[in-house]
Amino acid sequence: MLFNVAGLLKSSSGIKQLEAVDGTFDVSWCGDNCSVKGTVLLVRTDSGIWASGKLQTCTPLQCGSCLRLFRQNFEIRIEEEYLPYRDLVSGAIIELRDYEEAFRIDSDNLVDLTYAIREYNELAMPLAPRCERNCRGICSYCGTDLNKKNCLCTTGERDLR
Repeated sequence: MLFNVAGLLKSSSGIKQLEAVDGTFDVSWCGDNCSVKGTVLLVRTDSGIWASGKLQTCTPLQCGSCLRLFRQNFEIRIEEEYLPYRDLVSGAIIELRDYEEAFRIDSDNLVDLTYAIREYNELAMPLAPRCERNCRGICSYCGTDLNKKNCLCTTGERDLR
């Protein structure tokens, strides 16, 4: 999800560029990927590029009850400023102050939205996702998926230590 913003960086503040986003990024914990679709508005600011977008993602999750993998759709809105790595006129490297943490426009004047989208998507994910509203989970004794079949464990004999 790379966008060339060299033209925007050469323009005056307020110039806009609307871009379509259609791509995927890797989800490291499961080895799967997450799809992303939507639009992003890139606006030239006095110091860089402001990215504002409304995106839909389809994210792989693991049920917090039965541990089954499933996919869930999320709608996310990103609002981030990207600061240039080099000054286009002088070619000098622009240093950030110690307290500034920002996304950077790389030396080829490309904005990579992947990292911002990944972060916003992770913030949208629930802490304990459920594959179904009435997911019964797994038996804490034998590990049987209670959504598929009932187990033969006796629930009355528990060790309460």
